[in-house]
Amino acid sequence: MREGYNNLHIVTVDGLDRIYEDGGILYEDGVITHVGDRAYIEKKAGELKIELKDGKGRYLFPGLINTHTHLYQDIMKGMGSDLSLEDWFPKSMAPAGAVLRERHVAAGVKLGLAEAIRCGVTTVADYMQLQPVKGLGKLELDIAKDMGVRMVYGRGYRDIGKKELVEKAEDVFADVTALKEEFEGDGMYRVWLAPAAGWGASLELLKATRKYADRNATPIMMHMFETGTDDKISRERNGKSAIRHYEESGLLGADLLAVHSVAIGEEEISTYARNHVSVSYNPIANMYLASGVAPVGEMLKAGITVAIGTDGAGSNNDNDMLEAMKFGALLQKTFHKDPLAMTAGGMLRMATIEGARALGLDQLVGSIEVGKKADFFLFDPAKSVKSCPVHDIVATLIYSGDHKAVDTVVINGKTVMEEGRFLLADEQEILNTAQLMAEDLVRCIQENQ
Repeated sequence: MREGYNNLHIVTVDGLDRIYEDGGILYEDGVITHVGDRAYIEKKAGELKIELKDGKGRYLFPGLINTHTHLYQDIMKGMGSDLSLEDWFPKSMAPAGAVLRERHVAAGVKLGLAEAIRCGVTTVADYMQLQPVKGLGKLELDIAKDMGVRMVYGRGYRDIGKKELVEKAEDVFADVTALKEEFEGDGMYRVWLAPAAGWGASLELLKATRKYADRNATPIMMHMFETGTDDKISRERNGKSAIRHYEESGLLGADLLAVHSVAIGEEEISTYARNHVSVSYNPIANMYLASGVAPVGEMLKAGITVAIGTDGAGSNNDNDMLEAMKFGALLQKTFHKDPLAMTAGGMLRMATIEGARALGLDQLVGSIEVGKKADFFLFDPAKSVKSCPVHDIVATLIYSGDHKAVDTVVINGKTVMEEGRFLLADEQEILNTAQLMAEDLVRCIQENQ
């Protein structure tokens, strides 16, 4: 199907950072075929007999890419407030994980994806770290498919911890293989390995993970150095630093996304760079749990790909990428006492093309270019007191972005939200069910204590 818009301001985030002040876009079967100024697009649309939609002077951006979240946690907002990571997981997430069932996961995933769409997110990398019952991967990917959101699904697992959450490696890999066979193929859905943080995964499990990854071309995402706990436990358990342990296990590689990477120094950064590891920066969760500030500038100088994520709502209290971009930039400025430590343009790239690169999707998404997938959102500052007026649209999006100004979202050429209205989901039903399941989860936790 051929579709297109004109009368748009287009921020491409391509290699030249081109902006079309009065432009348009054409796409067919989910792929961008033409991008350019209005006259060019109208000429091509006429030749191809495409009836253009009026962009009404709105701003078109590449879809945002959230490189790390835990969607099931969307029904856990506020359950683990004012705790450190070391207290938050055992006191909040582990008790919930022990009683988590399909109905809770479904409610959290739907709410999280609805919030993502509202914020202009078109690709979500979800780390489903807890697997207390079978079939959660298929459940989540089916929901993403129904709601039209592009997803990288991280199949979580551990072999150290509560017995309800520990799994055998062979069972995990069989599940990953089955999910890959069912969902991969067209670029909309990818399945990754997602072992627990170093304190939840043995050396044997990390080695098995690398072996499966290499044999099956399956990337890995893992929580790494969120705090100093990785290093502390590795020295106690393995007699060596965590970064040395990870490198010797074979875990590190160009197919690894290291989530957080807060408690790192020169040795860790140089080791990441040497092994071409990418990083997902999660500023709000790092502030929420008082974990620290990731050395983003130092990683960028070392040539490391750094993207951004929200983390789960259990350690953030939302899945708002617009908020994550603003705080992500401001945190770096404040920490370094340098207004140029992270610019608006740099943050936009981190949330789009660098996110795509970190997920191995940069040939498909992350910028508005011919041949890439039609993943974009239309932004209308006139619909938000927070986002109006505009002097510099990139600065407006990063520092004054508001989900109320996200007007329309297109993913893989399919419109999933138009002028603020969901087309593939019932938003009110999602909200109602989320509240009921949040209350149900609390009852289940209490009954299990």
